[in-house]
Amino acid sequence: MLLLTLGAFILGHGQEPLSIFENLIGKTWCAEGAWGNGAKFKQEIQFEYSLNSTLVLVHSKGFTNQEQTSYGPRNHGIRKFDKETNTIKFWEFDVFGGVTKGEVRTDGKDIIYTYGYGESVVTDYWEYVDENTYNFTVGSYEEGQWKQAYLKTQFKSLSENIPNFVFDHHSLVVTNLMKTGDFYKEVFGFEEIPHPEKKSGFRWFNMYGNSQLHLIKKGFAPFEKNKSMHLCLSVDDLEGFIERLLTKNIAFYDWPGNKGSVTDRADGVKQIYIQDPEGYWVEINTAKH
Repeated sequence: MLLLTLGAFILGHGQEPLSIFENLIGKTWCAEGAWGNGAKFKQEIQFEYSLNSTLVLVHSKGFTNQEQTSYGPRNHGIRKFDKETNTIKFWEFDVFGGVTKGEVRTDGKDIIYTYGYGESVVTDYWEYVDENTYNFTVGSYEEGQWKQAYLKTQFKSLSENIPNFVFDHHSLVVTNLMKTGDFYKEVFGFEEIPHPEKKSGFRWFNMYGNSQLHLIKKGFAPFEKNKSMHLCLSVDDLEGFIERLLTKNIAFYDWPGNKGSVTDRADGVKQIYIQDPEGYWVEINTAKH
């Protein structure tokens, strides 16, 4: 699949470096379609300024395998103004270890990206429709004419004002704080961290990065812990984790509820479910992030 790339544009008189990206900054741009050979196209892109607006950083999600069954972070890019050539140059690094470079020019509010792909010169043409929409075409473009179009679709921003959210924590109300806390500490290896106010009745754990699990001891009316309401964690080695469960005599189930079985999802992800001492369900799967 051709890489979606952004590059350098020729600055017009009076324009500030990197100003061409202004309408793209702070929005999440999404597009779906199909290439000429029938392969699926799906991409999500975010742009942000960095280093006092001397760089534009670009993060994109897309298919990360040839089978197009895995979707996640695919490219990271850098855009930088080059004073010597009066252009903005880019470096696009992909999940496969490749690097793509190219240039871009503008035609009014349209942005035209040109880069080498194998022996060919490819153009990504962003045709401005409105502040939240661009028609997007990839192909061979010469002297203002399309010689061949490989892809035609449309990028739309999800919202003008969507904040950049990240996952912070998941909270569970429990009756046995010690037993349940020890379960998450011993089974998953979560690091216990102090409550910021050192209050009793709480146990906090760091799960991954800055993502946390908060256990809160409270009296509450019993309710059915439905499997559809669950915390989900992904792991690289599911078989190794299953061995860990077996050594601790912890039962696991597939989605239908068969004990000791693993669910194979249609997208290739494997998943199991276990219950903590309070009866809350936890899914463990092999999804890539």
